[in-house]
Amino acid sequence: MKRIFTKALCLVCAGALALSLAACGGKADSAASSTASSSALGSASDYDYQNFNYSDGLDEKGYWEGIRALDYVTLPEDFASVAIKRSDVEPTSEEVEEQISNLLSQYSSTEHITDRAAADGDTVDINYVGSVNNVEFTGGSAENYDLTLGSGTFIDGFEDQIIGHKPGETFDVNVTFPDGYSDSTDANGNTVTLSGQKAVFTVTLNYISESVLPELTDSWVASTLGTSNNIYTVEALRAYYQDQLYTSNLNTAVMDDLLENSTFKSIPQQVMDYQVNQCLNYYSTLAGYYGYDLDGLVQNLLGYENTDAMLAHLESNLEDYSKEALLYQAVAESLDIAPTQEQIDTYSAYADTYGQNYCTMVALMDAVTSMLTSGAVVS
Repeated sequence: MKRIFTKALCLVCAGALALSLAACGGKADSAASSTASSSALGSASDYDYQNFNYSDGLDEKGYWEGIRALDYVTLPEDFASVAIKRSDVEPTSEEVEEQISNLLSQYSSTEHITDRAAADGDTVDINYVGSVNNVEFTGGSAENYDLTLGSGTFIDGFEDQIIGHKPGETFDVNVTFPDGYSDSTDANGNTVTLSGQKAVFTVTLNYISESVLPELTDSWVASTLGTSNNIYTVEALRAYYQDQLYTSNLNTAVMDDLLENSTFKSIPQQVMDYQVNQCLNYYSTLAGYYGYDLDGLVQNLLGYENTDAMLAHLESNLEDYSKEALLYQAVAESLDIAPTQEQIDTYSAYADTYGQNYCTMVALMDAVTSMLTSGAVVS
């Protein structure tokens, strides 16, 4: 069974990444979108985020290169035995059931519905061919594409125009590409400008997909999880998630307490720049997936005036992530913690993508978290 509580490889910038399209619903709030584009972070153009490497500025121990964290962080006296209220970390029954629902969803089957009209929230299977000024363009066509209506995956107006149509129908969807959308090409390689252009997509609705969840029984649990995870009953499954959620909540509570009670003299520019570059690199990559340049993504899908406005809005978040990154190293320096080879090996599959030093840093975070959690006083 897939681990539900593994430290994300992008942990250092996890909060910023949580603002991705799926998590934020695609739009910033009105206050965020009107944030002044100037901040202490400067402009996105000041950073070489397109060439960002996750292991840049990290040494083989997973430390910030050339930085002694304890020169910047003063830990509280009781940091190795943080007091935590049990009521603050005990998971609720609703949280446990949510994990079970997520598990059942992973094993759901799909039923094809063809006898009703598509509605908001449905996942539909479609074929489509797009054109601008009667010219088809590269990337504007697909067959058997699964699209969830209302997800905001496609440009404004596309998904709304599918609602009400029945499987088997072919119809036109009329939309306008937002400003900042990247150019495409036609079949001969000629440039087709999409930014701000009206487009017509001829869509065929093939069928509506409905998920059917398996019935949660001892028999299903045993057949699905028994051999691989030694979990054979519904009761044992609930106990497993109860334990996993408790551990996760305790980890979070311990780190939150340390962040609140530690004193930070300053943040090294190297660490802060790392957070900014990682964040901008993420959104730049995401923009390419959606057919935008970076400004086009943050304007049309995240709701900011421009990339600098987004950066200004995220400034305090990026400062917090920088502090957390320093805090892990400060604890490791103070208690002489190093990750075990087993902890390092946990991330070995990611070394080619993120670099060994970055993977070692994530393993170091695991080691620090384990030490602090085992020393926490829960009452």
